[in-house]
Amino acid sequence: MDKSKNGKNSRVVITGIGVILPNTFSVQDFWTNLSEGRSQLDFITRFPTEDFPIKVAGEMNTFDWKKHLPDLSDKYSKNYNTETLALMAAMEEANKDAGITKGDLHPSRVGFIDSSSRASMAWWDFAWRKYLEEKDDNVFDRYSVLTSMASNPTNLTAINANIQGFVTTVSAACVGGHHAISLCYQAIRKGRAEVMYAGGHEFPLLKPLMMMYSDPMSRVMSLEKDNPKKGMKPYDKNRDGFLLGEGAVVLVMERLDRALQRGAKIYSEVLGTYSYNEADHAMRMDLTGKKATTGLRHLMKISGLRLGDIDYFCGHGTATYNNDLAESRAIGHLYEGRPKFHWAPVGSIKPIFGHTFGAAGIINVAATSLMLKNQTLCPTINLENPDPECDHDHVAEGARKAKIRYAISMAFAIGSQSSFVSLAAPEF
Repeated sequence: MDKSKNGKNSRVVITGIGVILPNTFSVQDFWTNLSEGRSQLDFITRFPTEDFPIKVAGEMNTFDWKKHLPDLSDKYSKNYNTETLALMAAMEEANKDAGITKGDLHPSRVGFIDSSSRASMAWWDFAWRKYLEEKDDNVFDRYSVLTSMASNPTNLTAINANIQGFVTTVSAACVGGHHAISLCYQAIRKGRAEVMYAGGHEFPLLKPLMMMYSDPMSRVMSLEKDNPKKGMKPYDKNRDGFLLGEGAVVLVMERLDRALQRGAKIYSEVLGTYSYNEADHAMRMDLTGKKATTGLRHLMKISGLRLGDIDYFCGHGTATYNNDLAESRAIGHLYEGRPKFHWAPVGSIKPIFGHTFGAAGIINVAATSLMLKNQTLCPTINLENPDPECDHDHVAEGARKAKIRYAISMAFAIGSQSSFVSLAAPEF
C-alpha cells in the first residue's frame, strides 16, 4: 500500500513510548517526572570524583533488565552490555504501550532507526580496562566483532523483536534522534513500512568523555557540587552548562489509518521534519539565531503551519551560554515585530534527565507528544533569574494546563547541524 485512499502521502502518528531512563521505566514514570519537575540527576557513583570537577550525572543504577525482558535467554544476555539490554527493554515497553505483539505485522513491513552519538564507547572502555587488568586475549574474541560495533545495540534489538525491514543506526550528535524520526516518518508516509520504531540510546557516563566537555578552555558542563537537582539551569543568567544522562527511549510510529482501525492510543501526529547543516561554526550553532529562524520557517511551510498556530517549542535547552542564547535569538527573530504576549512558550526538559546526546531528540519528541496528549505544558525547572536575552515564557512556575494544538521539538548539534520536528495533538 503506497498511499492512503485519497492518493496523498499517509499520515503518521506516534502510538507507543518506551522509556528506560534513570529511575524511569514506564510512560507514567516519565510523565510524572517531567510534569512534576522531578530531576533524576544526582551525585556520580560510577567513578571517584574527588579529583574531578564534574560531580553530577543522571545514572541509571536501578535498571533490572529481567523485569522488562523475562524471555531473554541467559545464553545471549551474558554477552550483552547495559546499553543493548536497555534498548531492547525500551523496545519491549514501547510495544507494550502501543498494544503491539509479535506476529501482528509481517516482519518485513516493520523497521527500526536508532540514534546514538557514541554507541559502544562504553563497551570499548570496559573491554580495554579488562584486558589491561587480566591480559586475557579472549576479551577480543569472535563475539567482540559484533559487540564492539556502533550498530550492535540496534541490530540485536531488531533481532530480538523480529524486525526484518529497514534497520540502521544514525550518528549525528544531538540531532540524531530527530534524524531517526525523519527516516521513520518518510518510510511510513511513502508506503515502505506500516510501523517504524524510532529510537535513541546513549551511555556517556565515562570519565574520559566528561574530561573533554569539562576542558577549562571550552567547558560546557556544570560544576555543580552541592545540589545535584539544581545542576542544570536552562535560560538562567547563572546557568553553568549541562550534565549528562544515560538511557534508551523508543517511539512507535505508524500510519494514522492503521492506528485508528486497531483502536490505538495516539499521542501525537508527526506533521513534518526539517534538518539542515548551518555550515557555520563546527562547535556551536550560529549565534545570531538567524539560520535557525530560517530552518523553523521551512519546517512550518512544509507542515502547513502559520506562526500563530504554534503553541509550544520544546527547546534544546542545554543550559550552555551559547546554545541558550542562539536558540532564544532564533525565536525572537521568528516573532520579530510581535508583542511577547503573542509568543509561544519555550521550554527545556533536560534538567530532568540530563543531556543524552543521540537520545535527546527522541526524548524531546516523546515529552512533547505527552504534553499534547495531556494538554499540559511541563515546567522548565531551576529557572530563577532569566537571562535578559532568554526572557521568554519558559513555564518556570510549574506544570501548566493549556490548549496545545501544535508544537515543535528543536535540536542543535556540534558539527553545525540543526533539526526540528512539528507535532499535532490527537484529534481523531
